[in-house]
Order: sequence, then C-alpha cells, then structure tokens
Amino acid sequence: MEGIEKTIAIVYLHQAEDQENKCMLTSERLIVVYRGKPFSFERQHIRDLYFSWRRLLLPLVAGGISAPLSLLAIFMNLYNLWPLMFIFFLGLALFYLGLQQHPVLTIKDTVKEHDFFLREKTPNLKEFLSFARQVIFSGGNIMSLAIPLERWQALENQTVISPSEINGKVRLRLMNTQQLRRWKQQKRHQAGWAVLHLDTVSMPQTDIRYEKSGGSDELFAYLYSNFRKQDIVRREYF
Repeated sequence: MEGIEKTIAIVYLHQAEDQENKCMLTSERLIVVYRGKPFSFERQHIRDLYFSWRRLLLPLVAGGISAPLSLLAIFMNLYNLWPLMFIFFLGLALFYLGLQQHPVLTIKDTVKEHDFFLREKTPNLKEFLSFARQVIFSGGNIMSLAIPLERWQALENQTVISPSEINGKVRLRLMNTQQLRRWKQQKRHQAGWAVLHLDTVSMPQTDIRYEKSGGSDELFAYLYSNFRKQDIVRREYF
C-alpha cells in the first residue's frame, strides 16, 4: 500500500453529499471540487490556507455602470421610461450585491491566491480547515482515541481493528490536542483508560467525518474506517 494516495478527510462546501462542491485532504494534496470542476494543490506547494472575504466583482461593475447610465437616460428622456426604470433598479440591486462581502475559502500556493466562494462558513468547514492546516503546516496528523483499558487489552494483539470491535458501532470519536486535554481534565479522577495516538496519514483507508455529538454544537472527528496496530504512534494509560 506504500506510495498510494489516501484520502484523509472530506468536507462538503455547501450541503452534505454534494459531489459537485467539496474539499478533500489526501496524503499528497488538497483537492477542491468547485461547481463540478476539480482543482488540485500539492501539499508541499501550499503556502497558506484560510477563510477570507471578497466582493463579487462582476455585479459590482455591471451595477455601477448600468444604474447611472440608465438614470442619465431617464433625465434626458432618451428612451421609454419603464424599461429604463427597470434597468436602473436592477443596476442598483447588482451594485448592492457586489458591495456585500462573501465568505471565501482561499488557498495560496507558490503562484497565486485561489478563491472559492462559499454560501457560509459552516462549523464543518471551520473544523476541516483547522485540521487541514495542522496536517499541512504542522505535521499535525495525529488524532487521539480513548478506549476503556480492558477493551484495549483484549484487542491490542490484533493487526487490524474496526470501530465495531471497540464500541459496537460504525464510528469512533477522535480528539485533537485541545479536546484531548479537556477530556483528560474531565477524567482526572477516573482510571482504566487507554489513549491511542493515531497517525491518520499512515492509514491505508481513512474515512474521517466531522459531526456533532451528545447534543453539543461542538464538532468531533469520527473515524468510520479500520485502523492498524502500526498506525498507533504512541499509547497512554490512565
């Protein structure tokens, strides 16, 4: 399996399961599918990755030209009044639309900045961007998994482990550094836990999805795929 590009995480830009608008982080690159067209960025060429705000240039220019010209034509009585009034108000609407700032996913590589307009900065997008930045710029591809110690001792000799073998479900909740620190604080008076630190890039097949848990608005990374014993880079016991 060495050398095969693997998908690490995926997020949809507008709505769930929208294959025409999504962003994928793989072991080699960041891929943005925008309006059905794929854009690929080699990870080593990415210089920055962030949200920004942009104005829509085309409506701004079109409205800025059509509104004053139609108003001038109205005052000069050059054409029929009602079509000119329609063009004038349409131009004002376009100009107003162009003035509004819209959220944008910006990817800066060695050549230029690439902007992808969004409907909104959803919590899923924010978490994905945070995770992608950790992986690309900080080597932060390590996620943590907490398992009852007895359960881990029964499984630790296995080569491949599935979520269902751990908790009987199809997914496992992973934690980033901040979430792990908070979890340790909550469990400080409890014993009998194993924390596995997993290298998400090394996994042959990785299916990580950001979802809410337990009625909270906080998003957690959930692993829906198997992991191997060799994907564990470090273990902690409490």
